[in-house]
Amino acid sequence: AAGGAGSDAVHKELQAKSSYMRKVLADRDKYAAMIFDLAKQISRFTPQTIDHVEAFVAEVERRLSLLTDERMVLKDDRFAEAWPERRLDCMREAVAKKKELLALVTAMDIQSATWGVKSNVKEELTHIMDTFTTVRPQVDAQMRDKDDYKRKFDKEKVPFDWTLVARIHQGAVGLAKYAMTMMLTSIQGVDPHPDLLSLMEQALRFAFKCHQFAGGFDPESTQAFVSLSTSLQSMQDAQYASRSHDA
Repeated sequence: AAGGAGSDAVHKELQAKSSYMRKVLADRDKYAAMIFDLAKQISRFTPQTIDHVEAFVAEVERRLSLLTDERMVLKDDRFAEAWPERRLDCMREAVAKKKELLALVTAMDIQSATWGVKSNVKEELTHIMDTFTTVRPQVDAQMRDKDDYKRKFDKEKVPFDWTLVARIHQGAVGLAKYAMTMMLTSIQGVDPHPDLLSLMEQALRFAFKCHQFAGGFDPESTQAFVSLSTSLQSMQDAQYASRSHDA
């Protein structure tokens, strides 16, 4: 027992001598009052919206950034029972989840500053379809985890704006509408040719994918779909008639 006690004493002495641990130990004393105060605030915090959570977490992070090493400082036995680690982690997750979903909304927003319009219709249509192809599996993954996150957030009384998912679906509808409207504009006064008909077909197939993903269209998108489908059929009929006449 004496040997064990001696070994522990040596271990503690070595820890205390390290510059890093000296800073950690000093922080435990220096910021103890702040940590206990934060612990109370985190436990008692009753946010109404995810925006409230985001602002609160930002302030908590600002104060915790004063610590040399958050995890090591909070390991102290004095803070173990008082510190609401699970609730803070949950709030951090909620804020991160909001940012992830907003990033997906922005990715499909043709009005955003990050949307780089391509120089021609073919490249822009490819750009639109590639964007959706990139975003869709990320959204599917978010939806698979939605119930788990909802239970976790509800348990810790952390509000979340799940309408962000609906905004992603609206973004997909917006992409479909943009693709179809672009094609309708580009075919004005243009004679039908195979490349153009192929692009129109691609735009319609893409629009249908978006329709399935979003669970429906708004009236404008429905009208654009009907108009583009009708135009494609007319052009195909005209091309067929021309070939028959030539034959």
